[in-house]
Amino acid sequence: MKDSRKKGRLVILLAKGYLGFTLALVLIAFFVSWLSDSYFEWLSRIPDIEALVSDKDMQQGKYEDVPTRKYLGRDGGFAVVTEDGEIIYDSTGSLRKNFTAGELDCIQPYEEQSYINYVGFKDNEGNQEHLLVKFIFEGNGDTEEQVMILDENYDVVEGSFGDGHSYYTPDEFKYLISQYTEGPVFIKYDISGKSGNLISESDARYLVVMSYDSSLDSYQNMYSKANRIYLLLIPLYMIAIVSFLLWMNRRIKKPLVELNNEVDQLASGGKARLGEMEGPWEIRMIGSNMDRMADMLAESEADRKKLDDERQRLLADISHDLKTPITVISGYTKAIRDGKVPPEKVNSYLELIDSRADELNRLINSFHEYSKVEHPEFSINPEETDICEFMRGYLAERYDEINISGFSLNAMIPETPVWCSIDKYHMRRALDNIIYNSIKHNGLGTVIAVGVTELEEAEEGKQGRVKIILADNGIGISKEEGETIFDPFVMGDKSRSGGGSGLGLAITRRVITAHGGIIRLCEPRTGGFSTEFEIILPTHFKNLNKS
Repeated sequence: MKDSRKKGRLVILLAKGYLGFTLALVLIAFFVSWLSDSYFEWLSRIPDIEALVSDKDMQQGKYEDVPTRKYLGRDGGFAVVTEDGEIIYDSTGSLRKNFTAGELDCIQPYEEQSYINYVGFKDNEGNQEHLLVKFIFEGNGDTEEQVMILDENYDVVEGSFGDGHSYYTPDEFKYLISQYTEGPVFIKYDISGKSGNLISESDARYLVVMSYDSSLDSYQNMYSKANRIYLLLIPLYMIAIVSFLLWMNRRIKKPLVELNNEVDQLASGGKARLGEMEGPWEIRMIGSNMDRMADMLAESEADRKKLDDERQRLLADISHDLKTPITVISGYTKAIRDGKVPPEKVNSYLELIDSRADELNRLINSFHEYSKVEHPEFSINPEETDICEFMRGYLAERYDEINISGFSLNAMIPETPVWCSIDKYHMRRALDNIIYNSIKHNGLGTVIAVGVTELEEAEEGKQGRVKIILADNGIGISKEEGETIFDPFVMGDKSRSGGGSGLGLAITRRVITAHGGIIRLCEPRTGGFSTEFEIILPTHFKNLNKS
């Protein structure tokens, strides 16, 4: 698997995904909030009149080149006005007439740190009146208050701002309280006498700045515009969800789809293999197990095919083995029945029929024995036995048969008891198959060697092992034949079990395995022997001193 692929567990992957998704939502909310606040600050920013006056294009009289928005915001503007109120330049184009001297006086000077508070009210007779309070902030921290009351015609009823006005025109009143009316706030900046500024060399006297509307409604409008930025949360949230789903699809859904495809392939009898997968540990483990299962299924299918082939071969072998003696018996009995056999030869024919019947009986017994040991419910009845004493007794029983066959026996069995749990009947059958094969396939004078060696002594609570060797110095078994020597129905040219049923050694292996042991054909290790079978059995501790 590539090193770049993450190998975390599913719960860690989901936790990372959830935390990443949550963090993305937090960052989106923070970004949108910052964007909204920044937009509101831009909408409501205070005009930078000093920077406007200092602009190079402003000082050179190139008013149309001055970046008004940069200094005054989106809705701001300025007008260059002479001392008499004549408008030299209007950046907004909204001023349709020149200013009067009185109107210029009513526009709040930039240099004066003052603020006018306005309240409209009704007198006792229901007439409209206007209360204006001017706060002047002095440099020493003191504040001077000037109060003035105007009637509905803007005539001064009481108080004064010290500007010599006994009444105001509607436009003068508008400029006086511009911060309380809809529309821009007017501020004038005296640019006369600014040494070094080219603007001061023209006829210009005032720079009238038309700034944003500072009324409550204006602020609410700007706040509403800024809040519209929060609508971005919806598409950004959808983008985050889609990104998260695509990430989950790549990390989880994709390997799951691969798993499902492999299952479909296996279900339809095809071959499938995932190999190295992406995704969390659990999915990769399932993929690995699926590959292992696919390999096992392939092996199982190969074994099934092999078993089918063996079954076909088994049926063919059984048919062949049974057919020969049955054919002989049938032919001889038919010849006797039809009177084709001379009377003097009837006995010899009957002897042949009897020998073929015995052969047929032996074959049937072998098939029956093999079917019993290969049955799933086959079991043995073991009893605690000194294997050395058992082997001595077994060889004593078979000594005459071995001797009459022209073979000699060499036994190497220790006197010390070695205790095993064995089924004596089945163990004798297993040993018989090896001994009789040696007698059947070797010539006169062959030496059969039998040895017992304790490999590991059994102790209390600990199992030991004993090795039984059955060897001979006969014709031997080739390497190719040895690879299938314990398979059923291996006979003829394939092994030394030719001429029989080919089931003897297969039965022997099944019996030894039922005892918890193993049997194998070894490369001969003792001098002069060409064939050597090795049986390993478990041994048990037995306290000989207990009563």
